[in-house]
Amino acid sequence: MPVNVVHTPEEEIAWERAKARAHEQYPEAKGAQFYRIVMAIYKKMVHYQPQSSAATDRAATARRMR
Repeated sequence: MPVNVVHTPEEEIAWERAKARAHEQYPEAKGAQFYRIVMAIYKKMVHYQPQSSAATDRAATARRMR
């Protein structure tokens, strides 16, 4: 479970469900490929929005002001 993405008990449940779904749909996937599949399924399940950093916020603000 990636601790930088999964924080709450509800997200842990979603992560486990995503792993189960990945095993069902892609039984041959192993290692990094399996992790990428689980992450993609998980993000769709929880409508994942990455946290923006201060540098990204400043760059976006600068682009809007042009």
